[in-house]
Amino acid sequence: MSSKQSLYKVDGKNLYYSDFVNALKKAGVSKGDTIFVHSSVSAFGKLSTFDTAFLLQSLTNSLKESIGDKGTIIMPAFSYSFLKNEPYDTANSKSKVGALTEYFRKQPGVSRTIHPNHSAAIWGRHKSELLSIGKDTFDKDSIFGKLHKLNGKIVFFGAPFQSCTYVHYIEQMHKVPYRYMKKFRGKIIDGNKEYQEEFTFYVKYAIFFTLLSQLEKHLIEKKLMKEVKLGSGKILVIGADALFKEGQKLLSRDIFFFLKNEPRIFRIFNNVSCFFLKRELKIFKLLNDFASK
Repeated sequence: MSSKQSLYKVDGKNLYYSDFVNALKKAGVSKGDTIFVHSSVSAFGKLSTFDTAFLLQSLTNSLKESIGDKGTIIMPAFSYSFLKNEPYDTANSKSKVGALTEYFRKQPGVSRTIHPNHSAAIWGRHKSELLSIGKDTFDKDSIFGKLHKLNGKIVFFGAPFQSCTYVHYIEQMHKVPYRYMKKFRGKIIDGNKEYQEEFTFYVKYAIFFTLLSQLEKHLIEKKLMKEVKLGSGKILVIGADALFKEGQKLLSRDIFFFLKNEPRIFRIFNNVSCFFLKRELKIFKLLNDFASK
């Protein structure tokens, strides 16, 4: 595999493997890091190669080189199987969150967590520890809780900050009023084993809208998150613990900080909705379940 072959072209300029390694380093990814990577391979420019495997392997290798042999890569391999009333097959349920994640989960040395909606594909030093997750999606024993415990970093590799699933872990720890716990049950297929299992998920009421642009701007302005432009895209990196602590502070100050809260009509709507939620919880859950079907 040649590192001298162009991967992307933007405004007449080529982007190479080394450009990704350098950008990751500049954004704050270091040897030995545990990184959770949200990705979008179309973000960086026009493809210079029609060899999809070469492109995806080059991007994967740039991440591996950035963290070294003692590092760990986690990628979301979310299949949303139980949410769609489908069995979850650890080997065959496709990742629905990008081409790089689907490619990565099939690579040698990569293992996948047994979570029917929000599975993760893992490579590296802490793989065994990270594979041992609980049955709740966003508690301390989830992949997000374990990322926090390891003081890992969250990398937006061309992906928008809006894709940050980790914020739901912060919301659950803060017990925000616009989400509630829901059980999902279905069939797990793990190699030769098939069994029924139940998982919990901190579901958002459908009347609320997650919007993280305000949070992204705040984190960059406070220099808690680094931003490095690359081609027509960018790489964002933030420490999981730094995001957790700042997120908790912001939610304590404004419980709707992670929601669409402007213009003012949305703030009024959010407050009024939460007021009625406290009084008519069962009705809201029934309406939300109906709207989600």
